[in-house]
Order: sequence, then structure tokens, then C-alpha cells
Amino acid sequence: MPPATLSRTEQSYLLDGLRSKPAERADRRGLHEYRMMQVDTDLSLQADGSARVVLGSTEVHCGVKAEIESYDAPHVNVLPDVDFAPWLPPSPRVQVMVEYSPALLHEHNATELAMITDTVQDMLQACYALTGNSIGPLDARQFIVVPYARYWVLHLDVYVMSWSGGNVLDAVFAAAFCAMYQARIPGTKILSLDKAAARQDDEVDQDDPAGIKFITRGRKPSSSAAIDDAVDFALENEWDHGHLLAGREDVPVCITIYPFEDTYLLDPTLEEETALSSGIAVLASARGQIYGIRQRGSGELTLDAIHKAADVGTSYAKQLAQTLQARFV
Repeated sequence: MPPATLSRTEQSYLLDGLRSKPAERADRRGLHEYRMMQVDTDLSLQADGSARVVLGSTEVHCGVKAEIESYDAPHVNVLPDVDFAPWLPPSPRVQVMVEYSPALLHEHNATELAMITDTVQDMLQACYALTGNSIGPLDARQFIVVPYARYWVLHLDVYVMSWSGGNVLDAVFAAAFCAMYQARIPGTKILSLDKAAARQDDEVDQDDPAGIKFITRGRKPSSSAAIDDAVDFALENEWDHGHLLAGREDVPVCITIYPFEDTYLLDPTLEEETALSSGIAVLASARGQIYGIRQRGSGELTLDAIHKAADVGTSYAKQLAQTLQARFV
């Protein structure tokens, strides 16, 4: 993350404190001790899920917004009387955007900020790649509204207000976890041509705050009599009463470990991140599934250090994810 300005004397003083027995940190925490994480949710009425995470003086906001996307799936004839069509659009169903507050330009240059936010965005986006029937931890089937025609897309927007407290990566993933965990999308049902026309005639003058009801001309798939006549869809409930995302329990969080001599350091401040040459970010879920491991910094790490960091990161990620889940019970 963005380096703090430390003189050689300040860096030496900070490292000497970490080497002492017991270790001494500026805020009197132990090497393996996290700061209190403040979590606020339901911050935005326009978002389908939102959260704010404060870790020290690092502050991150996150929002999730669901929208309907149209996609005219191309059909390819592979055998006589057999057509093939992709069941999901090629674009991601969860689209991540990470931005920073312009106030940060007073402390860091625009190039540095853009490079860091792009890195965080790529890490977060990679957690929601399409694999088989899953989009990261989420069941891909819940994104289909009208087969071969209409699909849900989730916009996951992260806004970094401040990272002067360091450890912004852990804060970003915690905010994204909380926003995704509480996000809801309305239930939908497919209408036949006759039912769609009749229902649209009855309700065309009614208020439609979502702006997505009665979208026509959906492509007919080749299977299921109930779907063959489908050209439209309708919302079964409003946004506040929609269903929670299937697979939300496995949304990953991040734990960043900084190997230090024969031990490691967790939840570093910005000054500690600057003094330590290399860290390992472990992305894992409450069930211990690892979504990625990424080295940060320019220092060299041994294979044993990476294996140890993966084990430690997975263990702490499970604890963090389960603690965040308990907040919504």
C-alpha cells in the first residue's frame, strides 16, 4: 500500500521495537493482535447492500447494486437439430470498481493511487470469476432472469475514504463481505406471451420504481415447456423483500501477514507496512476455502514462509468471516 515517509532512524526504531522480547508496537498491540474493526451497514437507500468499515484511521465504504442486463445469446448449430448457446453472457456477473477519495491526493500522487486501486480491484474481481456453475462463491443460476435474454448483474463499488491507518486491503475485503452478505435481489418469474400481454395491460400505469418490469422479446430456449413460451418476466417481490445471495457464506475476506524473522505480524499500521519489506495477502472464506494468495512488497520470501502464511491467514480469515456473519444474525 502507499508508503509512509519514514527516515532511517524512524524505521530502525520501529523495527527494533518489533524485535524486542516481548515485541513493542506504537499502539501497544501484540504482533498477532488486530485493532477493533468498526462495521456499519445499510448506509445507502439506493444500494441493495452497503457497508462501512473503519480500521484504525483507515476507512472504506462499499455498496452493491443489482441491475437487469440484456444479452441476445448467439445460437450455433453444432449438429442437425442441435443448437448451442452460452447460458451466461461473457461479461462478469459481479463487476467490481475500486475508487479513492480525492482527499487522498493531498498525501499521495495520482499515479500511485491509481496503481494501488487497480491492484485491489483486480484481486477482488478475481474472486468472482465464473467456474462451472459458480461465480466465485455464488451460485451462477440465481443470475438468470429469462434464459438466453435477461440476467442480473451486481455492481460491487468500493470507495476508499482513507488509508492512513494502513492495512487497507483487509478493510476493503471486510467491507465487500458485509455488503455482499446482506445484498438482496428480487425474486422473478417467467411469463408466457399471453400472460405477459395481459399483465402489462393491467399494470402499465402503475408505479414501477425498479424500472425493469415487463421487458419483452426474450429468446426462446429449446427446453422446458414452461420456458418455451417465455418472453417476459415480472418481479415477485420488491427489493427490500428479495432473497439473499446463494453462496454468500463463502464470500472471501483477506488477512495480510507480514513475516518477520521467526514470527509474523498482523494488521500493520501504515508505518509498519513501510518498514517491513514484504507481506502475503491470503484470501479465504469462513469454511477455509482459499481464493488466492498474493505477495506484496519487494522482499524475498521462502517457500516455508509462504506455506506458514497460508495456514495462518486461512485460520484468521475463518475467524474474521464468522465474526462478521454473526453480526447479521
